[in-house]
Amino acid sequence: MYAPVIVTAVLVSLDALFVGMSLKLQKGFKWRYLFIIAAIILALCTVAYFAAGGVRVHMNLHTGWIIGLAFVLLGVKNLFTRDEAKITLSVAAIIVLGLVMSIDGVVATVVLSIDQMHTFWTPVLMPVGHLAFLVAGCFAARFIKCSHKWHNIISAACLFLVAVANFTGLF
Repeated sequence: MYAPVIVTAVLVSLDALFVGMSLKLQKGFKWRYLFIIAAIILALCTVAYFAAGGVRVHMNLHTGWIIGLAFVLLGVKNLFTRDEAKITLSVAAIIVLGLVMSIDGVVATVVLSIDQMHTFWTPVLMPVGHLAFLVAGCFAARFIKCSHKWHNIISAACLFLVAVANFTGLF
């Protein structure tokens, strides 16, 4: 009963690895931002879990294009922002990122609930998976050795990679 939930949590969280790398390379990064993202995902997955409890209909949700487009827009912003002061992360940007990243987890929670795999651990494991991959991405970014002027380009490339993966259905 728990295996599908754990596998789903890992699969919908894979993009967080590259998002974590992107965040770590930006000026103004704070570790607490990862917990803000995880808290948003937890809150939305919990709402989805309870909302989906009474819904037992077939849903055909294709979120890859929505998520991919959101990451393309974030990547374009990072790519074309040359002024270091404009790249500084803000709590508002982190909240938007948390909302975008939660889409897959929310849909997975709804689908697992509709498929009668509604366990309390479903909305808990989604943000745990995201947080684990975000942290792993931040640590992986430490090994990127280049001048700071390239950080926004590498950050954008990570977000574009996540977008392409979502467009093609890899994540």
